[in-house]
Amino acid sequence: MDKETLLYQYFSNQLTPKEQEAFDALLETDSEFKEQFDFERSVQEVIRDQKSSDLKKKLKGFESEINTDEKVVTLKPEGSFNSYKKWMIAASIALLMGLGYLGFDNLSGPNYNRLYEENFQNYPNTAYAITRGETDEDTLKREAFVAYETDNINEAISLFTRLQQKEDSETVNFYLAQSYLQANQSQEAITLLDKVIQVNGEFKPQALWYKSLAYLKLKKKDKALVSLNALVEDGRYKKTEATGLVNELD
Repeated sequence: MDKETLLYQYFSNQLTPKEQEAFDALLETDSEFKEQFDFERSVQEVIRDQKSSDLKKKLKGFESEINTDEKVVTLKPEGSFNSYKKWMIAASIALLMGLGYLGFDNLSGPNYNRLYEENFQNYPNTAYAITRGETDEDTLKREAFVAYETDNINEAISLFTRLQQKEDSETVNFYLAQSYLQANQSQEAITLLDKVIQVNGEFKPQALWYKSLAYLKLKKKDKALVSLNALVEDGRYKKTEATGLVNELD
C-alpha cells in the first residue's frame, strides 16, 4: 500500500492491524512521511477545533504561510512534500464548502487513533524491584521485568508467557497484557485484562483503563464505553480521563 493511501486510511479510521504496523514503522523511519502525517494531523485538528468562520481565516493564513515558505526553498519534483502540502490545503478549504473527502468526512465521529495515541502510556513496573538480589526462583520474573522496562517487548511477551505457566497471577497477566498492547496485539491484551478484572484485585481499575484503550485501538466504541463507565464508577484510577473519553465518544 502506498504512503498516501496509508495516511488516508489512518485519518479515516480504516487501518487494519497489519497496515497499522506498516504505518507505525514509517513514522519511525521515514522523515518525509512523518512530516506529511504531522501536517495532515494539524489541518485536521484545526478543522475539528475551530468554528467555520475562524477556520477559513486560519486555513487562508496557513496557505499563505506555506506559499511564502516555498519561495525560499529549493524546488522539489512533483509529488514531493511541498506539492503534497498545497494539495492538502486545497482539500481542506474544499471541505469547508461541503465536499468532505480525504478522510476528513468522519470528523463528526470519534477519531479512534487520536484518542488512543493521546491516552496510551505503558504502565510502569510497580510490581517487582529488578535491582534486588535474585534467587533461582525469581530469575525468570526478573528477566521478564527487565525486558519490559527496557522496551524489549517481544522478549517480554516470551518471558511473561513462560512465567504465566508457572505463576498465573494477576500481576503476571497484567504485565503480559501491557506487553501485548505495546506490540499492537490488542485482542490478546483484552483477554488477559478480563482475567485481571475478574480477580477484582489491585490492578482491576488499571485493567479497565487499558481494556478501554484496547477497544479504542480496535475501534469498538460500545465496548470501550462499557469499560470506561465501569472505571468512572470505580473511581480509583483515571476517573477524570475516563470521563473525558466517555464525553468524546458519546
